[in-house]
Amino acid sequence: MHPPLPHDALTDGIVRQLDELAGHLSQADPRQAAQILTRVLDTKDGVLGRMLHLVVTSTFVAQRYAETGVYPAEVWLALSRTVNTLGNLAIDHLDEQHAALGRITAQAGSDTAGVKATALVTRRHR
Repeated sequence: MHPPLPHDALTDGIVRQLDELAGHLSQADPRQAAQILTRVLDTKDGVLGRMLHLVVTSTFVAQRYAETGVYPAEVWLALSRTVNTLGNLAIDHLDEQHAALGRITAQAGSDTAGVKATALVTRRHR
């Protein structure tokens, strides 16, 4: 068995922190949850944005190795599709909710009584 490499510890640490963040989010009150979601879903500097950046970087690495024949081209293509899908979903659906989360976050204290409940709308995609 090979000794762990530095990127193994880094990856394991990130995974543990994401699990910890999910735990905090699941226990948060509405205002705290909005604060967490605002930072997580930020498509530029938040967790989602940095995750997209990591997948984009992975795509370029896979492309380089696919062009030299080390990786199958399908790996590069799958990563490219993933970047496109995640990017489109984030931009089309999550960016438009950023302002709503910001309003909740800006409320004084943890009083969420003033937040109006909105009906959940189910969209059909064709």
